[in-house]
Amino acid sequence: MSIPAQINSWVIDHYIKDRLDGSELRWVSRPMPAIESGQVLIRSCLLSIDASNLLWLSEKEDYLPQLQIGDIMRGNIIARIEYSNHPSFAEGEYILSLQGWADYMVIDGDALLNNKLTIKFKPHPQVPLDAYIGTLGITGWSAYIGMMEIGRLKAGERVLISGAAGATGIMAAQIAKAAGAKVYGLAGGADKCRFLEETINLDGTIDYKAAEDLRGAIVQLIPDGVQVFFDNVGGETLDAVLPNMCINGRIVASGSVSQYGRSEQYGIKKLPLITSKRLRMEGFLILDHLHEINAVLATMEEWLLEGKLINKNYIIHGLENAPDGLAKLTSGGNIGKLAVYINS
Repeated sequence: MSIPAQINSWVIDHYIKDRLDGSELRWVSRPMPAIESGQVLIRSCLLSIDASNLLWLSEKEDYLPQLQIGDIMRGNIIARIEYSNHPSFAEGEYILSLQGWADYMVIDGDALLNNKLTIKFKPHPQVPLDAYIGTLGITGWSAYIGMMEIGRLKAGERVLISGAAGATGIMAAQIAKAAGAKVYGLAGGADKCRFLEETINLDGTIDYKAAEDLRGAIVQLIPDGVQVFFDNVGGETLDAVLPNMCINGRIVASGSVSQYGRSEQYGIKKLPLITSKRLRMEGFLILDHLHEINAVLATMEEWLLEGKLINKNYIIHGLENAPDGLAKLTSGGNIGKLAVYINS
């Protein structure tokens, strides 16, 4: 192959100040370095846009080392090995990895091998590549682990999902339906609610943007109470759900997207209900479950091919347009996983 002369990337110009304004990232082009012994050249094919990107653009502490001003923005990617000077990697192989917002990267092969966030995989010829960044990617894994292991879901239980039309929410909804639960969703907008009911077959939805009294709307939709709450939003939404949780209910704290980038965090007012209702609220990171992923991926790939899961992504084309995904993330102007096709 002909090695490109330069690497294009997005670097952090400054951190978010209260809310995203679109100027936080800066486009940088640098000369392609020499590929030394033990190194590989990877070509980014797809980039995942996730709520964690907003954390990484802030000064808040995170589960990963904080990115500094001038660092390349971090993201989950699918990449192809374009050139290899390492015996464990062959040209044409694909990896899922946490890397940078760049079209090409030269990386130490041993570092890739020792990186628990990197998984080598072979795409199924009948599965679109973007499925491995959405349904079969880290959000799908998170939904599976969160719903089945953290939430300990049982058939017939009543499940409520916040951010149900988002990447993780859609997957959590499908997995809960497949497990035989009655599944309800909170989403922003009539179109999203219609999609969830007509395409994902949810048992009911609430457009939280149109609900004057979200707590009351939840009681009306699920009068017998919520047994498992899969929460992607946190904040005021969590407060609205807590009064309608059943005794001994479980809350899966998957994310708090409503609080990311905010300098002042919302204080949960109904927290005493965790005691009086004997609730179990547990957060989790998929990083702690990566040893299970090969089995989870094989199962979910089979489900997708059998039609038990759908692959619903909101695709942006071109690395140069990747920051548009952050704006979509904060506005909620998408249905499904936000992904950027960099190179097909």
